[in-house]
Amino acid sequence: MNAPRRWDLLAFGDPCADVVVAVHEVPRLGEKVVGRPLGVFAGGTTANTACAFAKLGGRAAVHGRVGDDAHATLLRESLQAFGVDTEHLRSEPGSASASVIAMVPPSGDRAIVYMPMPPRGVQVEDLAAAVSQSRIFYAMPYDLDEFIAASRIARDHGALVAIDLEAAVAPDPEAMRQRIAHADIVFFNESGFVAGTGEPPTPQALAALAGTGPQTIVVTLGAAGAVATERGAFARQSAFAQQVADTTGAGDTFNAAFLALWLEGRELDACLRFACAAAGHAVTTIGARSGMPNRAAVERTLAGVLPC
Repeated sequence: MNAPRRWDLLAFGDPCADVVVAVHEVPRLGEKVVGRPLGVFAGGTTANTACAFAKLGGRAAVHGRVGDDAHATLLRESLQAFGVDTEHLRSEPGSASASVIAMVPPSGDRAIVYMPMPPRGVQVEDLAAAVSQSRIFYAMPYDLDEFIAASRIARDHGALVAIDLEAAVAPDPEAMRQRIAHADIVFFNESGFVAGTGEPPTPQALAALAGTGPQTIVVTLGAAGAVATERGAFARQSAFAQQVADTTGAGDTFNAAFLALWLEGRELDACLRFACAAAGHAVTTIGARSGMPNRAAVERTLAGVLPC
């Protein structure tokens, strides 16, 4: 990757409209609860990461689709407002945009129902044109076949592959291994790591997983912070104290911030500390993107707030 590239990060995936509802508690099976609408926000895991990355000063683009419904304009305009390039964001006639129902209890730990757009085939020429101008290809690989095809195109064009794995994406060790085999950088949340490995994210468990291929593995631990391993090194970082309003988008902001410093060649512990500070900002407001910080805000946090 010696030649200059237009983008540092290419986010692969469809943006989502997040319908956010406040509830006293998340309903259990067979229950009904009364909710209060909090708004409709632009979201989507990979699109959120692109927005957070751009707000931190990076160059980001998105490769995905929106429908031709009322949400499509919201999704496209929000990306552009954050400075994310939408050259490779296609409109699908006759389709609804992807959407999410997010239920937020007083704790801020939301429950989510995800309604994706219909499956698509990889647009080989368009994706090749995009990744050839990108340093990192970033995906949440729900569809294994689509991801394998896309990751091969990315690697063929000199882009590193970063993925975000949750239990809903890789609910068992085989599903996890099939995905990390095609990735250079892997982000897990804690439940995703446990689902994929059957173990808690100890230094030994991370080291064992790193031995299977990825050069960098990062696990977010919610209020406990995050851990990571890279080329034999291990780092741990506590979270930063914040009043939690909504955790939606915190992980996406964390991943963006980690990659922003990682691309600068910073040490693993510095990348984790910066990412935890950025994620702390993201939980303070309602909506995945509302609390995303710029770089100056994160640096002020690092200069003046002790981790808890």
